[in-house]
Amino acid sequence: MIELYHFEPTSNSGEVLILLKEKGIDVVGHYVDVLKGEQFSPEFLRLNPAGQVPVLVHDGHVLTETGFILQYLEETFHTVSLTPHAPEGRYWVNVWIKYVNEHMAPAAWKLGIARTIAGLGEGRGMIEAALERAPPERRQAWAKAFAGFDAIDLEIARGLLPVRLERMEAQLATSEWLAGDHYSLADIAVFPTAAALPGLAPDLVGAAATPRIWEWLARMRSRPAVQAALATTRAANPEAVFAPGPEGSRWG
Repeated sequence: MIELYHFEPTSNSGEVLILLKEKGIDVVGHYVDVLKGEQFSPEFLRLNPAGQVPVLVHDGHVLTETGFILQYLEETFHTVSLTPHAPEGRYWVNVWIKYVNEHMAPAAWKLGIARTIAGLGEGRGMIEAALERAPPERRQAWAKAFAGFDAIDLEIARGLLPVRLERMEAQLATSEWLAGDHYSLADIAVFPTAAALPGLAPDLVGAAATPRIWEWLARMRSRPAVQAALATTRAANPEAVFAPGPEGSRWG
């Protein structure tokens, strides 16, 4: 039996949801509303004391950390292979997983979190109450989000985006997919974050500014597994939903 505790099909939760759909794995899903503080409930903290989603439970074994979950699923379920055969391709899968977490996602998070926090309304009190049970680093991340970023922080995030995306645009000039000629874990890892960027900075990420990324996003959205993962949303626009994490790049 496989269970997945997840938030919206964006960023970390989205990566695992897409991979499960690609492999056709039956899973019992548990929606954890991180904007209501459900990740800090006693029940969830017993499952993952870090208070983070996603969490995969396979035959009683609890797995956390998105990149490791992706690799576990890839190595355990062989219905379809999403790892390049060549060592160089496998290397690039790991490069892109690291790149999105350390470079692209932090910029997206800074640009998107203020919008989400402003829209919490009365729900802010609910998450503030839940934070009393949260680990210290999670309380710090939410406190920073509630305090907001100043104009300089946001301008720096915007200013770094073209540099971050230039590498991706250059890679897609040589192949349709990020780790070579075939769709792979690299594309799955990057898509949920990249899909949020046109809404955050349409002048920087779009058909004119980044045509190859734009075409790649369309290829990704046309995949039935991606469509099925996105259909798990409870939000009107899941790509506009952000929540703070201690590393500045995690939704949830």
